[in-house]
Amino acid sequence: MSEAAGISLSRETLGGTVAQFTMAAVGFAGTVIFARWLGPSAFGGVYLLFAVAKLVDRPMNGWSLAAKKRLSESDALRPPAFGAQLLFNVAWIAVAAVAVFFANDALRSYTGLALAPLLLVLLLATESMYETIESLVQGRGRISAATWNDTLRSVVTLPLQIWFVALPGIAAAGMVYGLAVASAVTLPVVALFVSSRPRLPSRAFVRSLADYARYSIPTTVLGTTYDRLDVLLLGLLLGSASAGFYEVAWKLTLPAVFVADVAGRGLMATVSARRAEGGGVGRDVSNTIAYAGVLAFPIFFGSLALSESLVVTVYGPDYRNAALLLVGLAGYRVIRTQSGPLMQAVNGLDRPDVAMRLSAVSVVVNLVLGVVLTLRFGPIGVVVATIIAETCLYLGGLLFLRQVVSRLAPISRPMIEQIGSSLAMFVVVAMTRASFSITSWIDLAVLVSLGGGVYVGILLVVSPGVRRTLEKAVRGSFASL
Repeated sequence: MSEAAGISLSRETLGGTVAQFTMAAVGFAGTVIFARWLGPSAFGGVYLLFAVAKLVDRPMNGWSLAAKKRLSESDALRPPAFGAQLLFNVAWIAVAAVAVFFANDALRSYTGLALAPLLLVLLLATESMYETIESLVQGRGRISAATWNDTLRSVVTLPLQIWFVALPGIAAAGMVYGLAVASAVTLPVVALFVSSRPRLPSRAFVRSLADYARYSIPTTVLGTTYDRLDVLLLGLLLGSASAGFYEVAWKLTLPAVFVADVAGRGLMATVSARRAEGGGVGRDVSNTIAYAGVLAFPIFFGSLALSESLVVTVYGPDYRNAALLLVGLAGYRVIRTQSGPLMQAVNGLDRPDVAMRLSAVSVVVNLVLGVVLTLRFGPIGVVVATIIAETCLYLGGLLFLRQVVSRLAPISRPMIEQIGSSLAMFVVVAMTRASFSITSWIDLAVLVSLGGGVYVGILLVVSPGVRRTLEKAVRGSFASL
């Protein structure tokens, strides 16, 4: 029997989403501070390093997906899963350190950071280690607890980053030092939520992990290559300043996927546990995708009305070129809120091979179109390529799940209600914007608040499903206190 089978997805999603917003507020403040402080080139260089780190640590992440899957099947597998993850992490960091030593000149040249090799290994040993242990907490179905721990890490990270960046001679590298120290400090906290002591795994258990990881590791490599391919290509083809513009737009649209990401992580554990017990999962998948876009739709329509005002007011006129990227990435986020949970369901059904093949197709489409369109149209070309690739991923995941899951509904009344409320919000904001000059943060806040109030108000009136889901999640949260 697994603890994950009995979790309330609505409760965990609500708690995790609140934590995501708290974490995003802290992270958003950090990006505004450092984007203005460091400038597009240095700021973009740091995020190029972060993107490289996310590629290098994918085997650790892929192994953690295998450990999360096995852990979610039975509580008795928690100790060996924890032990196997720690052993794999240590071994991979040692291998990566050797590889980084031979690639040090290329890393310095690509990122513009003199200490890039050292910073990369530091990120693997702290931030990547933290994320793999957090994945085990998610395997217990405790998505809210895992996300709140990550929020604690963000709260610790920002002041540390400011302190390091302000030190003489540190500059942009201080962003990495701050994140690394915060990850190291909060790692013991998240480890407590695994609620188990690590134990040396048996050979049979390691083989079961390896059977899953032979697909989950390539899938995470492909998935992260796909996720960060835009910024990597921009850094390679157009330079770090373009990567900085992209990262600004990326951060502004990040809240769009909060509900989908939190619900998707819980969905993977729930589908896995219920499948192991012989239960149906169609209703869980349908409910998740019905509400996954509840933030993405209004953010997309809001970006259509306020893109340039948002970018210039928040980050300054140096980042004006990010306005068009903001609209494109907001559109991508809409599709991602649907494809993300579908892929989590595929993994929960113990079909990492399917997820790997779909990810491979998406990466190839994104890479080929990304190079061609970026060279032809500039930074917006890579965003268009990503939208096309994400659509392919969504359609592939949907086609597979409709063959193996009964009662799956990809389009639902709640989704239509969210789109309708977002359109009404767009009309109100666009009309107000036409007669309202945005010259300060206060002006921008007034318009954004107006749009948010219109969207939420209309949605609560027209959508009984949203009211019921919200009421159920709130009651469950209070009952668990």
